[in-house]
Amino acid sequence: HLDRPWLPPGAFSSLPMAAVALRRGRRTAAQLGWAPLQRHVAPPPARPSQWLAAGSGARSFRCSAAARAAEAAEAQSASSEQQPNQDMKWDISPERWVDVKWTDGDRQRFPLEHAKFRADPRLTASSVPPQGDDDPMDWNTTTRAFISCFRMGDCYTTIFEDLVYDRLAGCDELLERLRIPMFEEKSVVQPMHSKAVPGEGTYERVRRQTYWISLHIWLLHIKQHAIQEGESLWVSALCALLTRRMFEYEWNLVKGLLHAADVPIMSVTGEVLDMQEFVFGLCVALDDAFKEEAPRGCAHALALEDSELESGRSGLAPRVKYALWANVYSGAIAHDADELYELTVYLLRQRILMESLQRDAFLSRRFNWTEHPPRS
Repeated sequence: HLDRPWLPPGAFSSLPMAAVALRRGRRTAAQLGWAPLQRHVAPPPARPSQWLAAGSGARSFRCSAAARAAEAAEAQSASSEQQPNQDMKWDISPERWVDVKWTDGDRQRFPLEHAKFRADPRLTASSVPPQGDDDPMDWNTTTRAFISCFRMGDCYTTIFEDLVYDRLAGCDELLERLRIPMFEEKSVVQPMHSKAVPGEGTYERVRRQTYWISLHIWLLHIKQHAIQEGESLWVSALCALLTRRMFEYEWNLVKGLLHAADVPIMSVTGEVLDMQEFVFGLCVALDDAFKEEAPRGCAHALALEDSELESGRSGLAPRVKYALWANVYSGAIAHDADELYELTVYLLRQRILMESLQRDAFLSRRFNWTEHPPRS
């Protein structure tokens, strides 16, 4: 019979239409002469950011016979010698969620990039002004957080939504420097029977805008995750609320971008799932880079000399820069492009700020994004 195990929200959109009709009609697979369906899905990620960013992910539903045939074909393919795909930037392997395909040229370039970023005065801890204070959360913020955690209303996370929105509107100069497409005011209402379709370059523009939003959501999520690890149930619930609402806010923004880009209404959900897969790869790549290259913090990792790097490490900044190049810019620009370098510096400066924030200063949102000074 058709088995329906627990799935994250939105996963049912990947079920075949025949399976949906089967469920609605209350008929069994055996009655229809079908083999039992098996669900093939990778194990859940260990990090919350990976699960949240992944959305419904890439999942498939195949019958037993098809599954056995596919597994046999995959085993035969793996045993045969094949030429690697030179255009592949990263892949999912049994060892890693994101297995980056670095080339010899990348490994030769990383030490030079590490030295270049280390010499940039904008990437020292003292260059990022401290924000917030050690004062506890006031009663107004605590009350709004309590109401939101118990789902009696959503009056807490809006202060963080405003923070993200500040990086979408009113910062055209920064977006121009980073070659991020501007966020335009455009109606998302389409007339009935509209035949409008996305124009040339629309998907690339929306995808890059989605990455820009995701970087800021990821920064907030990483901070709340660091706070949540050693806190009480109350703070843990508040952090979980924050990360859930912020990812929901992101995907609502993406849906608005797709509607404004004249994407057909029946295709919006599929396009959002596609965006979630791309964002998943970026978040995991950034998670791995900071976990492996910066165990003692971002500012400390950026100040390391080449001789101080552990064996097999490339340096934090080159890893982050590569992740942004392969995802935000789709590997379509040169590695020495100014916008790529500036976006890397921008993200690292925001990460330094997040790591310096005290718990209550972050949860009360007594901070703003740090400024991005021009390159000297």
